[in-house]
Amino acid sequence: MRFDGNVFVHSTLDEGYDFFITDRWKKKRHFRISTFPVPVGYLSEAVEVVTGKGKEPCMFSILSDFDSDLEQAEILLKAKIKKGINRRHLVQDGNRLRVSDDQILRGRITSTDDFSDTRFDRIFVVDGRKITMEMLYELLEEYVGWNFKLSIHDRTDDET
Repeated sequence: MRFDGNVFVHSTLDEGYDFFITDRWKKKRHFRISTFPVPVGYLSEAVEVVTGKGKEPCMFSILSDFDSDLEQAEILLKAKIKKGINRRHLVQDGNRLRVSDDQILRGRITSTDDFSDTRFDRIFVVDGRKITMEMLYELLEEYVGWNFKLSIHDRTDDET
């Protein structure tokens, strides 16, 4: 962690340790894990190390109190990683993506400065893929007339 002007800056990719795990499709995944203080306790964070165009890192986090067992927090984080990487929400169907049969999308909302395939500065990351607003629209086209439930969670929550 370094002090940059008036704030502390932490990069899990730079300061974390390596963690390798194989998902249920036999793909070996590489994460960097770090635990560091935040104003309300400790944040244990895992960021996937990815390379290649169009790939986005999976990220997982656990928030712990200041008096927590940090080793136990990282064990819980690794369990969260395992659960998360063994789910698929998108299916390649010929030349297009579709929502998997359980009809649930999980991921994160983030910003982008790459406008090569979108006109919005927000994207979704689902299954390690960049999903633009336009792509989300296409994913939802087949569900016109259906009801939906949108749920937003803090990144440290254990959503089911």
